[in-house]
Amino acid sequence: MKINLKLNISAFALGLTSMIGQIIIIRELLVVFYGNELSLGIILACWLFWVAFGSLILGRLADIIPFKEKFLSYIQLAISIIVPFNIFFIRLIKPILKIQSGKIVGLTQMLGVSFASLSIVCALLGLSFILIAKIAAKDNNLPSKQVARIYLFESLGASIGGILYTFLLVKAYTSFQNALILGNLNLIISILFSRNIIQLVYLIIFSTTIIFNWPKHLDGFTRSLQSKPMKLVESVDSIYGNIAVTKLGNDYSFYENGTLMFTGGDISSSEESVHYAMLEHPSPKKILLIGGGTGGAINQILKHKVDRIDYVELDPMIISLSQKYMPPITDDRVNIIHIDGRLFVKEYSSRRSLPRTKPRGSENNNNAVQAGEASQELSGYDVVILNLPDPYTAGLNRFYSLEFFQEVKKILEPGGVFSFGLLSSENYISPEHAVYLSCIYNTLKKEFFDIKILPGNTMTFVASDEPGMLTYDVNTIIKRLKDRAVKTKFVREYYIPFKLDPLRIKYVESAIAKFKNTQVNTDFKPIGYLYYGVLWISFFDATRNLLPYIDKINIGIFILIAFAFLIIALLAQKLTRASLKFPILVSTVTTGMSQICFQVIILLAFQFIYGYMYYQMGLILTSFMIGLSAGSFLITKIIEKVDDEKSLYLKTQSMLAIYPLILAGTLFVVSKINQLNPGAGSMLQIAFVILPTLAGFIGGFQFPLANKIWLKDSKDIGKTTGLLYGIDLLGSCIGGLAIGVILIPILGILQTCVLLSVINIFIFILLSNARPCFIQKM
Repeated sequence: MKINLKLNISAFALGLTSMIGQIIIIRELLVVFYGNELSLGIILACWLFWVAFGSLILGRLADIIPFKEKFLSYIQLAISIIVPFNIFFIRLIKPILKIQSGKIVGLTQMLGVSFASLSIVCALLGLSFILIAKIAAKDNNLPSKQVARIYLFESLGASIGGILYTFLLVKAYTSFQNALILGNLNLIISILFSRNIIQLVYLIIFSTTIIFNWPKHLDGFTRSLQSKPMKLVESVDSIYGNIAVTKLGNDYSFYENGTLMFTGGDISSSEESVHYAMLEHPSPKKILLIGGGTGGAINQILKHKVDRIDYVELDPMIISLSQKYMPPITDDRVNIIHIDGRLFVKEYSSRRSLPRTKPRGSENNNNAVQAGEASQELSGYDVVILNLPDPYTAGLNRFYSLEFFQEVKKILEPGGVFSFGLLSSENYISPEHAVYLSCIYNTLKKEFFDIKILPGNTMTFVASDEPGMLTYDVNTIIKRLKDRAVKTKFVREYYIPFKLDPLRIKYVESAIAKFKNTQVNTDFKPIGYLYYGVLWISFFDATRNLLPYIDKINIGIFILIAFAFLIIALLAQKLTRASLKFPILVSTVTTGMSQICFQVIILLAFQFIYGYMYYQMGLILTSFMIGLSAGSFLITKIIEKVDDEKSLYLKTQSMLAIYPLILAGTLFVVSKINQLNPGAGSMLQIAFVILPTLAGFIGGFQFPLANKIWLKDSKDIGKTTGLLYGIDLLGSCIGGLAIGVILIPILGILQTCVLLSVINIFIFILLSNARPCFIQKM
């Protein structure tokens, strides 16, 4: 086989391994991190840091090792072994660090775990790219074109890998099995360059594991380690994430991506989540329950002699597993609807004034019904109960935003009641906690006239838009309980007076009132998500000094910082008479930062608007890689004919400055259309394929061009390619950390896009003021 063909295959396999491996590892680490999307930026940042380390530091080996092809074979063999073992290691993290299922992981632990678990595999991936590029460019008159060709094939591999995972592998195999498939692929690729006894032994071991179905057994064993001290009964990977069922004593607990959804037999929580809302309404007949129904909430609602319960749950697998281990729901008054809760509420409100239709995404399962059937009467709900965890993830935050509260208000009957619970404590509310509660309260108050707050370990919020509908009167609540003959164990006449104690209520209301100017939580500016993060960090570190500064941070501060860097860079460029190489290097950093920010923005925007990012994550990342491939392909075709590299590079930089504004405008329009017309909004999901493709195209076009400019008067191919590739990834690392932890929660999506546009405009100015040619070798 010709060397160029071997290198093309290797680059393709490298891209495919990187993309599928990245998606698998993100899904696995999210289970460890309790499903918190704050970790998404951290994971990507650590991934890119170690790939940069592999290309920048280890990549120097590409210039000094004489037997490059054999060395590449050894690296590919190492990747084939480490990829599946990395999944094994990630699943051992919880027992090693003694993190119990459902326990919140600290920010320091999150960073440390990501940093350690991604180190070896990502460093080897970065080194592989430099080795392949160095071998391809060896003794070639056009080294920049050869590097561009390798970059193109890596991008193609990543594109195909994302498509394969999204539409086939995620549905057919477990994460561990997919990791073994990647391992076997890299083993075969390593044989192309060199053969040794280790490859033969590994191939025999791999074949044996497949014959005896060991991957499935190993997958179950490693999942069981994550659930200690509870016994893992079953673990299933659905298209929406990992669902685990554990058992402790006689009680079953259900987790989705590490997040505790509900525990069967937890009667106290079931009663509190339901009865206070039901008792605040004089005659509740039609109820909407979003989440957690099979944990006992439905049985509690049925005690009120209701006519109808619409229970909304996105993942059919949750219903299937819960009815397997808990008493099945057989009451004809209960309608199980498999659709995203947010989408159901949107479509229901729009159908109240339109002919009956069935929404996209609903499906039948057991005694489930279509969402269209749930609205046959086109009447509103008497009570809507949101039975989901606190907004500590982007997916959950969208159920506590202003937009969602507006949508809920539209589907309530006059005098209807809306209720949900948030994490709290019986006797003390810290400043961090008060700010968090105040944020959600202020958001709710924007839409509902009357709000009652019931203190406890779970603070219950009950809201209605009709004055005088709600009450704190103990006698009224107890009378309704008795009149309906509702049999309860905890929400009873001896406990209700304590729950509604005026002094406790006054304490809670005063604690929240101290922060009455706290920002409102919205879809595209999820400040509630940030406040919960501050509260969450306060469980591990003292963070009270952060609170006074959060509301003072604005886009102007970030723009001033970026402007200061621009002035310093311009002065340095003028004083040193630096050539175009210097601003190219700076722009490579900011392009890497911008590209990862674009990806995270699109992923989180999809989560905010539609709510099932885990299912579409592979497709969105793949779309980016397809754009990257297209951009690389185009520049590879024309790179020999380019005479004025600076002019063309400036054009790509101008595109980077314009793109964030297009991104912001498109996301805003899609969000508004989806809110007003969910059917049309669902059709606009195509935007989340087009947007990352455009972003990828710009990045894919610019990197080979930057490489050509740097190689124009430098023959040190390995060092130059490694430097630019590593700098690009370091910029991505910085962007990954900043976007998820700081920019999106504080500035929101739209202002973050404006900031990225301003930064790229500053880089355009820096590039425009650079000398167009090279005088000396750098």
